[in-house]
Amino acid sequence: MVKRIKAANYDTRKPHSYLRIYEEVFEHLSGRDIRLLELGIHKGASLFLWRDYFEQGTIVGLDIVPVDIEDPTGRIHVYQGHQEDTRLLDRIALEQAPDGFDVIIDDCSHIGRLARTSFWHLFENHLKPGGIYAIEDFGTGYMPDWPDGRRFALGVSDRYRSFKPPLQRRLVSTLSDVLSKVIYRQAVPSHMYGMVGFVKELVDACCLNGIVEANWGEGHRRHSKVDRLLISTNLVVVVKSIHKSERSGPESPQ
Repeated sequence: MVKRIKAANYDTRKPHSYLRIYEEVFEHLSGRDIRLLELGIHKGASLFLWRDYFEQGTIVGLDIVPVDIEDPTGRIHVYQGHQEDTRLLDRIALEQAPDGFDVIIDDCSHIGRLARTSFWHLFENHLKPGGIYAIEDFGTGYMPDWPDGRRFALGVSDRYRSFKPPLQRRLVSTLSDVLSKVIYRQAVPSHMYGMVGFVKELVDACCLNGIVEANWGEGHRRHSKVDRLLISTNLVVVVKSIHKSERSGPESPQ
């Protein structure tokens, strides 16, 4: 039976839909001595939620403002700072998870460039193989009033309108392969701003195995560090591969 995450007793704003997904992906870790890091903790309520769910775990939180936590178990640790401060992230990992974090949750700035910096640094250097990295509220990229957001301008009908009718498809099929590629090789309309653009970069990272295949792209064969993605409304869960490989992030920031 899946262990339920009971949020009713905690002053947390995490949506029910997030918690149901977390129940599935965290189930195998619930009884273990895990290390969890959450970026962006508000008043710290979610840290108590994770402490009680992971009964043997060490729970670490980071926020840009000071957060006072009174935890009689001594299993909660809080740091103040910016999520993109990689030196601070290194210190937190050294002090709390020298062997790596099992779970990292980003509920911090929800700004693409900042989330991208902390993700690639932590994912590459401080998340265990097979570890889970969750990124919450990436839908801010669709919000025109968000610092890096922009209004979604592509309607569903626009996408279907771009498909060629059967007669035109038959005409193209009679053309040379080169000309066919010119006609068909067009960018698919897609929203690429803020957190949404960052999440779509993760799709490329997950597909790295295919991208570097001899018949697909250039470069030698290698394994992606992103084993799989679970994308739902405003939440993406990234599972790190257990294989050793080169860097997965295209132009990953240092």
